[in-house]
Amino acid sequence: MPKVVAIGELLIDFTMQALDQDHYPTMKAHPGGAPGNYLAALSAYGISTGLLAKVGDDAFGSRLIDTLLRVGVNMDGVIVDPKIFTTLAFVTLDETGNRSFDFARKPGADTMLTWAFSLCC
Repeated sequence: MPKVVAIGELLIDFTMQALDQDHYPTMKAHPGGAPGNYLAALSAYGISTGLLAKVGDDAFGSRLIDTLLRVGVNMDGVIVDPKIFTTLAFVTLDETGNRSFDFARKPGADTMLTWAFSLCC
């Protein structure tokens, strides 16, 4: 059993790399979501970790799961939902370097995580 478990969003951050001649951002995909980032950092220090989250049954969801498994995060608590897409976040920078986030959710998998209880006799 993991020593540290986090619950929350797991998503793809598309971060701005540059602006083209028409001022459209060139983006690069990165794994994102504070809970996953936190657990990956703890795992790097040898702490056993686990995540409770939801992703879509899509290329981005699979990539996120593979990435966190590779760094040692237990993903047994991650639900893969074929009916919803993995959330995407677009991160842009203003002139002073401050970040701005725009999310692609209609809804996104991270907002559809729910508790399900079953009572046994």
